[in-house]
Amino acid sequence: MRKSKFLPRGLRFRLVLSFAGALMLVPVLAPTAKADLIAYFNFEDARDEGPPDFTSDVTGAPDFNPGGGVVLTTMTTDYNSGEAWADHPGLSLNRSAGDIDVPPLTQGLDVALTNTANNNNRHFDFNVFSSQGFYQNMTLSFAVGSISGGFTSVTVQYSINGGGSWTTFGTDTIVGTPTNPQLISHSVPSLANNQSLLAFRIFFTGGTGTSTRTEYTEFDNIQLTGTIVPEPATAAGGLLGVLGLCWVQRRRLIRPVRFGRS
Repeated sequence: MRKSKFLPRGLRFRLVLSFAGALMLVPVLAPTAKADLIAYFNFEDARDEGPPDFTSDVTGAPDFNPGGGVVLTTMTTDYNSGEAWADHPGLSLNRSAGDIDVPPLTQGLDVALTNTANNNNRHFDFNVFSSQGFYQNMTLSFAVGSISGGFTSVTVQYSINGGGSWTTFGTDTIVGTPTNPQLISHSVPSLANNQSLLAFRIFFTGGTGTSTRTEYTEFDNIQLTGTIVPEPATAAGGLLGVLGLCWVQRRRLIRPVRFGRS
């Protein structure tokens, strides 16, 4: 009796079904695409004319006015001490879906910038370092407005080495005012995708005002949105599990069958 190199037709069909069923699990185990609010700054947890609240809002946090977001991070700045402060009312433009008005602060707080002539090129930085996943297809947006003497231009940059070097991906002329702000929005270049040491920088130029009590420029509601996916190791582990399931199914189907012919 000689073993055949072919599987019986019925077993071949069952084996194909087995592999197909296992591969149906790939969408479950592979990285998922889910649009999300990655980081959000609404500057609410501060006192009017006090230091700004530079901590991002996250979903589920007991903030006074939580706005959502999944990354807890803190913004840093080299703006002259005491010349940037929390200001009421804030800007309503670009608020997240989860950001609510809390009476009596019906529009909350924003960040007001004074003495702009002596703070040109001062930056506001935040990072979204990741050990659990990576970010793709991102957009950075915020509201801004200036009066005479305020900053006339704003630039956004990203860094993939934790702030060691920066790449500009947008520069805008500021034409909005605090009472009629404009939306700044830029897609983040794909080179920033899947970077574990990703950071962002916002800086202003063109300021001529010298008063330390005049709120020349105000900005608010910084949103970083995009897609959050698992790290490659997590996805690879899931795919290996699928392959293992396929192998077990193959052995289970073949083991009871003897192939041969007289």
